[in-house]
Parts: sequence; C-alpha cells; structure tokens
Amino acid sequence: MILIYCSHITSRKEYIFKHIFKRLMLQDFKFTSDVSEFVSHSGVKFSYGSKPLGEELFIWSQGLLDESGIDDYEIEYHKWEDLPVFFKAPGNSTIPFDIFAASFYLLSRYEEYLPQVKDDLGRYSAKESVAVKGNFIMMPLVDLWVRKFLILINRSFDVSLKREQKFNTTVAIEVSSFYKYTSRGIIDNVLMLWQHLRRFKLRHFVQQILVLFGIKTDPYDNYERLIEIIRSKWSYKRKSIVSKDDMIFFFHLGSYNRMDNGTVYRYREYRESIKKIGDYVDIGLRYSFYCNDKELKSQSKKYEEISNRPLRKTMAAYSKIVTPGHYKRLVETEKLEDYSMGYETMPGFRASTSHPFYFYDLDYEVQTPLLIHPYALHYKSISGNMLNGQKQIVRQLKQRVIEVSGSFIVMFDYSQFEKGLKSHATTLLEYIYEKEI
Repeated sequence: MILIYCSHITSRKEYIFKHIFKRLMLQDFKFTSDVSEFVSHSGVKFSYGSKPLGEELFIWSQGLLDESGIDDYEIEYHKWEDLPVFFKAPGNSTIPFDIFAASFYLLSRYEEYLPQVKDDLGRYSAKESVAVKGNFIMMPLVDLWVRKFLILINRSFDVSLKREQKFNTTVAIEVSSFYKYTSRGIIDNVLMLWQHLRRFKLRHFVQQILVLFGIKTDPYDNYERLIEIIRSKWSYKRKSIVSKDDMIFFFHLGSYNRMDNGTVYRYREYRESIKKIGDYVDIGLRYSFYCNDKELKSQSKKYEEISNRPLRKTMAAYSKIVTPGHYKRLVETEKLEDYSMGYETMPGFRASTSHPFYFYDLDYEVQTPLLIHPYALHYKSISGNMLNGQKQIVRQLKQRVIEVSGSFIVMFDYSQFEKGLKSHATTLLEYIYEKEI
C-alpha cells in the first residue's frame, strides 16, 4: 500500500492518482491528510503539496489539480535526466516537476479546451500541441514518466514493486467505404467514370466498367486477405483471451453526404459482410463526419440491428473528436470505448500515452466511464514515405510502446488496401505484427 499525504483531495487528484498507481503501476494507494498517520506509516509513502512535512519523499504540487475550470498556462520545457518535462518544481522536490499535474494536463487533453487554430477539417491541429512544441510527440511520455517514478520509489524504499502488464498490438481499420464501385449509387459511378475519362485514366475506366458488369471483383474486396493475416498470428487461427495481436474493423453506417460518400448501409451485401467479418475479428462503428446527437443514436441503433450485438467500440470519422463535444455525446449514450485519440496527419501519441485511459470531463470535473484507446500511428501520415521509411517509424513507435508494456494501435483506412494500388499498406500491416522488428 502506497500512502500519499495530501492536505486537500479533489476530483482531479483522485483521477490522475488512480490512473498512475492503479492502472499503470498496478499498486494500491491511499490518501491521508492526517500527519500522524503519515509519519507512523512504515511502508512506501510520499507527500504531495506546496512544501514537504519533513525529510520525506516529496513531490511538489504546481496547483493545477486543486483548480477547476480552464486556465491558459505558459508551458516551459525542461529535462528530467533523459525525459522532457514541464511544470518545473523548486529544488526541494524529489523529482524536478509536478508529474501528476503534467500527466493530467496531457491525458485530459487540457490544451484542446483552449482557443485554437483548427485544420481544414475542423480538428485540433497537431502542430498546436505541447507534444510537438516540446519535441516528444513520438514518445508515450506519461508512461515513461511513470516507469521512471516507479524505479525511484523502489530505490528510495528498497522495495521491488513491479508492473505486470503485457504489450499488445492492434490494427484498426476505418471502413469509410466498403466498395469502390459495387453497391454505389448511379450518380457516384457516373461521376467516377467521367473523372477517369477526363484525367485519361483509361485503365481505371475499364476496370470500373468490368466491375459494374460483374466481370471483375471490386478492388476494395480484400477483407478476407486482411483477416487471414491476423488469423495466421493466432493459435489454431482463433483468437484467445491471451492473444497479443488483434484487429478491429470500424464500419460507416451514416447517411450519404459530401464527406461520407461511401457504401450506404441499405445494401444487403454490405450488411452481410459486416456480420461475416464479426465472426472472425472485432468490429465497431465509425461515426459519420457530420454526426450530431440524433445521428449518433441512429447510427448506433443501425449497428446493433445489423451486427446483432451491443455497440462498444467506436471511432469518429477522420478522428474528428473536437474535445470534449464528441466524447460527451458518447458518455450520454453509454457507448463506452473510443479509438479516435490520435492524429491522422502526424505519427505519434496525441495524449502522450500508449495505455487506455478514461475520459475526464473538465467542464463537469468528473471522470466518465468512457475508455479511450489512443493510437500511435495513422497510415495516412506516412503513406507518402518509402517502405523503409515507413518501417523505421513503425519500429521507433513500437519499441517505445514495448518499453512501457503498452498497447500499440495503428490505424488504416480500408481503401489503402485496394487491389492494384501502388501502396505498402499490406506489407506494413504484416510488419506491424512481427515479433521482432
């Protein structure tokens, strides 16, 4: 049992201490504001506040966890040996920064509540983040801080507390359109034919005609090959509870619009394929780009009717979560897992962690039941690189996640596996699952 002296307990403190000690360190802890209880405790203990009680292990409190609401902090970057830090502490602190406030700032996505310049799709821009400005976007920094802090605790109290967590790999596939030509509307196909002609893409024009007449299969019809890749990693080609490799398909079931112009859910072949894929791997729902409260409920209902299973795993189209709006809607409708926490435009850790964490609502100052699974890489962000360059980025990110026994999640768009497309997507997918990279 780790005892923590703290004069005042807040919802923010309860959230971040529980995440760090219970979920990351896998250790029990207890708060106390009783000095005599703290002094008499013979096990692991430390104080957290503005000044130490005596000569104990002391972590300085910057003050963020005692506040409510949002304030625009000026972030200054420093070092804790080899790791970047912010919220620098005075010299009497055992570690040189407030690890709890800094971790809360990153996990709560505090910066995304502040006024910001959005990208062309209305998303929070990666370039605006403290992770990019502090040059730690490629590091699961919160996890690395916690690992280092645990080493310090073991050394300070001559104990051997261990984190018995296992590294795992998940490929998540965003299915914005299940078919390129088949089961698409007449207007869509006519427009695509015209675009092929206008751009002198005669091979694509002929391919589309052959697909529409049933002579060739649709170029997106490739899911069996993808499923076979993950099944080859499982014993007896069946997923078990101890498997370290996983795959999830997220299907679009929203209305047709300018941004979501793929296969519509009414086509029988699409619905049957969703059920078939769900027999082998995990499936979830990709909410449409223009998804208000009504659409979110409607699309959730469609998913459950088609799949014959309750909806748990979700993601937002193009990772447009617009913190905290989208997450609040998920909490209200009790859709309790999200895979949108990442950047399509840049590899790295948006929340500076590779472990799942619960969404903390800064408006209501409360931890919610929504579990967020952050992804480390979207293939869109590296698709223009040479294969060796893509592998190098995957290797760098994966090794970082292995260090902290986290979850290595990589996002793809289903269209990136198009047959005949000059893409390294399939090769990289196989590489992601390799044991040694």
